[in-house]
Amino acid sequence: MERLTGKVKWFNDAKGVGFIKREEDSDVFVHYKSIACDGHKTLRKGQPVNFVLSSTDFGLQAMDVQVEKEVRAASSGSNKQLESA
Repeated sequence: MERLTGKVKWFNDAKGVGFIKREEDSDVFVHYKSIACDGHKTLRKGQPVNFVLSSTDFGLQAMDVQVEKEVRAASSGSNKQLESA
């Protein structure tokens, strides 16, 4: 099955539900039981994810949701050394 990508639009940890925003299409419902991870199953707003799209009686739902590793850009000044006069 084709895996799609998106970012978490919002996720209510207390209710265990939320939505994933796809770049060029409609938002997709996500339930905590569909999150593929060990321990507490939750998502953070803006988190990049990939998933399999499934059609249910209630509409589209993300299944087998996997959090993608976030790449953080190094700050431009972090590798510069100060020169003494």
